[in-house]
Amino acid sequence: MDFIEHNVFRDADILLEMEKEHLTKYYASADLKCASDNLQALIDEAKLESTEGAGNSEITYEEVQDTFQKCSNTPGPDGVTACMIDMTQRELMTECLFRLWNKVWTLNVISNKWKLEHRVLLPKPGKDSYNECNEYRTISITDILGKCLERIVSTRLVCEIERSQFDEGQFAYLKQRSSTQAVLSLAETIKSNMLNGELTAVLFFDFSDAFGSVNRLKLIQKLKIHLGISGKLLLYLINFLSGRMA
Repeated sequence: MDFIEHNVFRDADILLEMEKEHLTKYYASADLKCASDNLQALIDEAKLESTEGAGNSEITYEEVQDTFQKCSNTPGPDGVTACMIDMTQRELMTECLFRLWNKVWTLNVISNKWKLEHRVLLPKPGKDSYNECNEYRTISITDILGKCLERIVSTRLVCEIERSQFDEGQFAYLKQRSSTQAVLSLAETIKSNMLNGELTAVLFFDFSDAFGSVNRLKLIQKLKIHLGISGKLLLYLINFLSGRMA
């Protein structure tokens, strides 16, 4: 009987290919030491900057309370869900989180456990086959305590940038704006131009793995230099983006 070869891969081989596609990113850099020195310079400068302003102030009880019943109930690596926190004695839990998060905020030390992500692979809809790694997207799941603190920091970051830096035409990640409104705005522009006998040129970009492939050093530099993020808020973001594991 002739031997029939099947294209069967071991789980370890599949895992390795998935990690290359979705987890491990390599950035071309002529001088990695220079990049490290630049990052350290940003950290040293941020430590000397003023901590005045809402973005750098102590985390408040109101901000802690605002996280209740707001975070995802999907458990992270620690197995704790948002529901478990929401069902505890509210005043006691608020005090505990207030003390914990302010210690993290003041010392700028984020637990490595909060940087550990569980990645869930989801097949992208509408594909003819699912034999390639890029036909899947990943969802990152982290510990709930770190996730809720991220919510506070994210709100502060948006508030800091929103004052003057966001473009009027931006719809993503802003309150009371959505992709539907972006489409309606585009449709109105096209309609107006048609009525005036004018043409409309539209250019769409679809960046492959846009979030996962962002150069983090350049992102931090942009936050600092172009968007004016400084002090504790910048230090937290640098720490948050460093040493993550999945």
